[in-house]
Amino acid sequence: MTRSMTGFSSVSGSLRLISFVIQLKSENSKNLEIFINDTSNNFKLHEGIKKLIRQNFNRGKIRIAISTVAEKEFFNRKRIDNHLIEFSKIAKKYGLNPSISLSELNQLADKEFRDVQRSSAIQKYQITLVKQGIRELIKDQAQEGSKMIKDIRKKVDSIVRISNKIKSQFAKSNRKIRSKYKKELLKNFNDDPIYIKKEIGNMIERIDIEEEILRLHSHLQKLKKILQSKKPKGLIIDFYMQEINREANTLSSKSKDLLISDCSIKVKNVLNQIREIAANID
Repeated sequence: MTRSMTGFSSVSGSLRLISFVIQLKSENSKNLEIFINDTSNNFKLHEGIKKLIRQNFNRGKIRIAISTVAEKEFFNRKRIDNHLIEFSKIAKKYGLNPSISLSELNQLADKEFRDVQRSSAIQKYQITLVKQGIRELIKDQAQEGSKMIKDIRKKVDSIVRISNKIKSQFAKSNRKIRSKYKKELLKNFNDDPIYIKKEIGNMIERIDIEEEILRLHSHLQKLKKILQSKKPKGLIIDFYMQEINREANTLSSKSKDLLISDCSIKVKNVLNQIREIAANID
């Protein structure tokens, strides 16, 4: 399965009167980077999330935003009464006659909220939500990745057509150049056929691009097989783009044929388009 490195998912749920919204966003990156935005600062929870991310992603910036909100019922009158009863018991035990402000009562409620938030049941529930978010993110990445591979295949087929044109044009051009060089040499060295044959060979060798054409076709065939693979392939595609670009540069510099030079430029233009797409593939 080919996946894009960009994607987004959002999952939500509620447990013990606490509502959760967990959003996962992936961006392009050569390495795997994990960023967690969560006000609870729960180290154990964050380490569990990072472990899940490493198990499911090879590259990319993965941003996880966790939002937790206590529902209205969490801070109901009964809870407040319980806090006040406990407070009164402690005061009576030690013979105190203190007062408690609304702000202090809120602090007690907040502490209770944080304690519940850090409970093992809540942490397990958040991990479950993260797993669901990861599945949805991967599904989103896969859908986009499938479109990208189709686009790359079309562009590779375009390069194959251009390379076939180069091969055909080189055969025609080679015959013309041989004929031209032979006529020029015959004017001055008509009585030395061995020398003429040797010189024609040397001249043709300097502009011969048959080896480059063969390597170009070989790279394209390997690239087609890679595109069919289900393994991560973004970096491999980029590698072959560099190799094909090298052959295109050599074709352009060695060939004296304008049509071949023009075809080489077209190949490089398509390569740049493929590299832009491949940069966003896992």
